Amino acid sequence: MHLAPRRTLGQRLSPSLAGIAFHDQPRPDDDQQPALQWLGTAGFRLQFQGKHLWFDPHLSRHSLLQVGLGRIAPVESRVLAQVDAADGVLVGHSHYDHAMDAPVLAKHFGAQVYGAADTLTYCRGVGVPDDQLHLLAGDDTLHQLGPFAIGARRSVHSPFALGRVPFPGHILRQFQVPAPASAWRVGQVLIPHVSAELLPGRRVTVAHVGSAALLDAELLGLRADIVLACTIGRHSTPNFTHRLIDALQPKLVLPCHWDQFWRPIDAPVRQIPSNDLAGFLQEVAAHPSAPRTRVLPMLGWTTLRDLL
Repeated sequence: MHLAPRRTLGQRLSPSLAGIAFHDQPRPDDDQQPALQWLGTAGFRLQFQGKHLWFDPHLSRHSLLQVGLGRIAPVESRVLAQVDAADGVLVGHSHYDHAMDAPVLAKHFGAQVYGAADTLTYCRGVGVPDDQLHLLAGDDTLHQLGPFAIGARRSVHSPFALGRVPFPGHILRQFQVPAPASAWRVGQVLIPHVSAELLPGRRVTVAHVGSAALLDAELLGLRADIVLACTIGRHSTPNFTHRLIDALQPKLVLPCHWDQFWRPIDAPVRQIPSNDLAGFLQEVAAHPSAPRTRVLPMLGWTTLRDLL
């Protein structure tokens, strides 16, 4: 195992993004070509052949005060300001910063929602019809949506909160919004994956790892050309970065869930203290296969055909 340079405690705790090279690319003019957009938090959009697939879109972005003391609900104006098309939504687990905004895309755009039973229970409770809800059981059963084959593997959530997972348990009953943030229990954690012929004559797989933890045995046989990797909480998972690359063997890693997701989407981006994005990039580079990395700015885009 190659070792990344040791980071000082001050470096690990700093919210500074100094020295991070962001990839600043305009949105492609043509949504027929494969491209990814980062939405902040663990959210991404994958567009290809005129279809728009969303991973864990979190665009409401409530303040810490609202989350800690109040009752929250999707802020439709904030969501719709960033979403112009949606065919499908994949949800990796049912915490509010991953699942809460999915029903907005389902109700306004007719998007199909793919997730664990917890996510689907929440969506039913706020009025998403059953014919738009699709269970991802984590057994690799595939669902077809346009050019995309959608599946998932079972995973776990990082125990980053003093060794514990925030809001543990399942969403067993429907509830109405607004609700306390704790209503969005973590539920079954998944690593959704999508494959499509994103390159001529070649299928490409994108895996979304929305929490910095994994079950190595559950990933056997799965390979992902592109990994969308949560970085916050990885220090609570032994050798997370190395194990993730070992398991999925990606060619490209896009880090996510490193920003202060309680700040407005148009505010200057700040890193979550203790996340250490620079350290994550060093960990990836220190792996023997050293996949490429690309850090996107808030709402930033990258095309894919020049990367794989």
